[in-house]
Amino acid sequence: MYFHGHYHTKEKYNIYLMSLKMSRTAIAILSTENLIHNLQVIKQKVNPAKVVAMIKANAYGHGLRSVALRLDKHADILGVASIDEALALRKIGVSTPILLAEGVFEPNELLLASTNNFHVVFHNEMQLEWLEKSLLPIPLHAWMKINTGMGRLGFSIEQAKLYYPRLLNSQQLKKPIKIMSHLACADEKDHPLNGEQIQVFKNFIKNINGEFSLSNSAGIFNFPDCYFDYVRPGLALYGVNPIEGGRAEALDLKPVMTLQTSLISVQTLPKGSSIGYKGRYCCPEDMQVGIIAFGYGDGYPLTAKDGTPILVNNIECALVGRVSMDMIAIDLRTCPNAKIGDPVILWGNGLPIERVAEYTSNIPWDMLTGIQNRVKFLWTQA
Repeated sequence: MYFHGHYHTKEKYNIYLMSLKMSRTAIAILSTENLIHNLQVIKQKVNPAKVVAMIKANAYGHGLRSVALRLDKHADILGVASIDEALALRKIGVSTPILLAEGVFEPNELLLASTNNFHVVFHNEMQLEWLEKSLLPIPLHAWMKINTGMGRLGFSIEQAKLYYPRLLNSQQLKKPIKIMSHLACADEKDHPLNGEQIQVFKNFIKNINGEFSLSNSAGIFNFPDCYFDYVRPGLALYGVNPIEGGRAEALDLKPVMTLQTSLISVQTLPKGSSIGYKGRYCCPEDMQVGIIAFGYGDGYPLTAKDGTPILVNNIECALVGRVSMDMIAIDLRTCPNAKIGDPVILWGNGLPIERVAEYTSNIPWDMLTGIQNRVKFLWTQA
């Protein structure tokens, strides 16, 4: 069953939930249309560079297989963290080239990568030694990762000067060898490390005849001169602005995930009443309070402060009291006619996740990837 919209009226929402026969009303509506829209926005912006759509970490919490099937034949390459993720996609029929962003973790994965036509990142000497000791049936698409300042994976510049010729001379690799690095501070445009990394990268590749990749989501929007041959968007694909303090709509991006539930209780608490564990919130007056069956056990941030915005019947209300494992309390003074069963949006359509994140110590990346499996995921039809 596919759903083409969000359920903003009590009647439609209740009919919808009854059709699902669900005991809890925690659901994530995922928009195929918005996912494809975001990819097209990125493709048009970086053209003629190609797009490696990053779907690691269960597609940033949106579902590895579901997202890959929707991006299949739309993205130029799909990026995953490990070969297990890549093999799972081949098993369901995904035909788009797949990049193993962390390379292989043991020698026998090179054979699997070869037979499945995966792109493989080489970032240390051990991986290169495994390659040189292997006999692969089909040459690999190879990427060499260099560390320009991220300090995570990648050959140092001096190492890269030694190892690039070995990769280039390998008969087991297709040419050209692609070269990549990763920006550590791309979301802060004026951070001095950006300029340093970009210059180090440009210096290394200036005499190399190959294909190159540097920009992640934030790099795409902050450094248009650094698209090179491939960009590697992650968060932006899912309709979130990767630049601190920004909003997705400013970049023409649309949220893919709308996280929603419904009120399970509405009560009037007298002035001075405390709400939730530790009695963090004290009612300043007699006030109507709603409870939803959604909490940190579903993946909502435990760190959310009083005042965190939540939509009830599309009207902005505020979280009050500490988030519980299974429940959240909402100040309903701005929505006095709210009733049990009314729809609630925690983030997504009408409430950007970037805005919610500002009331927590979390970031959109971990909020999206933290949604738990007791939340029902439903995709709209393309």
